[in-house]
Amino acid sequence: MIWRSLATSRLAAWLAGAAIGAVACSSAVHAADSTTSSTTTTTTTTTASSDPAPDKSGYNLFNPTPDNQMRKFTPDRPAKGFSVRTIDAGHFELETDIVNYTTSNDRGTVTRSIEALDPTVKLGLTNWMDFEVQFNGLQSSRSFDAASGNEVLNGAGFGDVFLRTKMNLFGNDSGPAGFALIPYVKLPSSTPVISNNAVEGGLIAPLALRPDDFIITLMTEVDVLKTAVGDGRYANFVNLIGVSHPVPGFDAVNATVELFASTGTDPATPPVYTFDLGMNFKLDQHAILDVGLNLGLNKAAPTAQVYSGISFRF
Repeated sequence: MIWRSLATSRLAAWLAGAAIGAVACSSAVHAADSTTSSTTTTTTTTTASSDPAPDKSGYNLFNPTPDNQMRKFTPDRPAKGFSVRTIDAGHFELETDIVNYTTSNDRGTVTRSIEALDPTVKLGLTNWMDFEVQFNGLQSSRSFDAASGNEVLNGAGFGDVFLRTKMNLFGNDSGPAGFALIPYVKLPSSTPVISNNAVEGGLIAPLALRPDDFIITLMTEVDVLKTAVGDGRYANFVNLIGVSHPVPGFDAVNATVELFASTGTDPATPPVYTFDLGMNFKLDQHAILDVGLNLGLNKAAPTAQVYSGISFRF
């Protein structure tokens, strides 16, 4: 098991290095902010301007930030990393999958899931804090025994609801780095198969580094989750590194590569490692289309997850 984990880590590092190296050879272009989302969420940004940033500390929900002072549009998608940037005060944002398909094969059970229209709505409260509600939309999941082909589980319905607050501590508008804290709580939908019927929560901490036209996202997360067996709780730890850069030769197109790891203290819940690819297409300053592909690096991870989505800011 130890040697398998080491081999998985080396493969992940090689894949990430190859992808990052290919992107690094591209010509310099200013990066368009984008993240990846999740839970969903990588982050991108612009180079810092030499002009002094306007003072936006007085803006709030009832005194919105003027349109000409709004920061770069940075949805928490594609991929799994979160942006460090908040929604400008008095504005709101809508992010959603158009379609999301996942297949996995773990311990002799094949599972295929599809999800559509799972909106995340964000509201800017102050210049440094927003409030977010994520609805895990209409889902269908079917599991089969790999040997016999017999159906094991079948469920459909609406997924859980996540409540989050993002608080930016620095680097919200510009600068060489940015950091945010994102506490969250999950409210179960109680839909069989789709939901584990448990209230869960945690704290997400993304750090964005902005050398030249790259955005490097380092994210850690601590969760309190329900155990796989019984009604106990366990600590889960997520760590992620993502690199984002404009695609050379294409205006307003950005690509992301990411390594994701989720490990916990529940013996019945195996760790999950994935290698994630994402790309977004800026339609205008308030609309971004995205696509993504997540590949499992161990048996417990989904074999593949492919999705597309769109984000709007108002």
